[in-house]
Amino acid sequence: MITLRLMIIQKLNSKVTILSLAVVILTFAFCFLTLGAFAQNQQKGVSVMPSIAHIDLAYDTPEYNLTYSNNTNSSVTLNLSVKDFTQLEDSYKISFLTTNQAQNYKYSLSSWISFENKFLELAPKETKTVKIFIDKNRITKGGHYASILAEVNQPGNSKNVNLREVLSSLLFVRASTGKEIEEGKISSFEPQRDNIEYPDTFLLRFQNNGNVHVIPYGLLQIYDPFGNLIGKGILNENSLDALPESIRSYNITITTASKLLLPGNYTAKLNLHFGKTNQKLVTLVKYFSQGNFDFTKIGIGVILIVIVLLIYRKRKKKINKSE
Repeated sequence: MITLRLMIIQKLNSKVTILSLAVVILTFAFCFLTLGAFAQNQQKGVSVMPSIAHIDLAYDTPEYNLTYSNNTNSSVTLNLSVKDFTQLEDSYKISFLTTNQAQNYKYSLSSWISFENKFLELAPKETKTVKIFIDKNRITKGGHYASILAEVNQPGNSKNVNLREVLSSLLFVRASTGKEIEEGKISSFEPQRDNIEYPDTFLLRFQNNGNVHVIPYGLLQIYDPFGNLIGKGILNENSLDALPESIRSYNITITTASKLLLPGNYTAKLNLHFGKTNQKLVTLVKYFSQGNFDFTKIGIGVILIVIVLLIYRKRKKKINKSE
């Protein structure tokens, strides 16, 4: 009997050991496959660094490097070119200009750009760097903008493919002629909300009236009806440029410290600064908010209570009359 029990225990232990070993193997296999897939996703295709570059010719050298990496298993050829762009009004998107449009655009950059080499051949897993030059002596005043484009071609690929892979690296250049102007104003500043709800975000529309790109930064502070500071927000955490003679929108997310928000008049104060000369702007907006309270639900509740009271009163009168 004891021998039989020992045999059963040994079999159970053996099964547990095998099961544990299988779990360990599957876990390692899963981690290996996951890391492999992650690595493939991270290194897929051809990449370029940096994707955005800022050059101030007042103190930067009039050249910079672009590094291209071929993360595929095939050889590729890159054809480099330059294309001017402008910012779409009131948007984070850009619009590439045609040759004729660029000729009439005073902030174009392509006329003053040249390449160390306009063609790059990359073997599988190879990385190469190319120099981009800016004609500092001829460039006109203000800011100038272009995108360095690299069209990816795979030699020996005879398939007819309608889609073209093109890498883009944006270049923002500020000239140093002594006639660069930094000037801007707040076009509008308002809470984003439905009716009188307490807002989680504010919308700033910044109008750049100068002739150079600037990056506005700022601190938004929210005060309750009693003047207490209850919320804050950071303007332009991603350091997005506003191009000259354009309006750009920025969303500011609010972090509120107070859990109880009473109905009343709230105040939002924005301190903003931009440019090398540290231009400063301040704006205030007052708005009424229901705070944490939902006036619609409260109103419906009050109406229901009134209806119940009227029905109760009416029934009570009937009872009194019957007596």
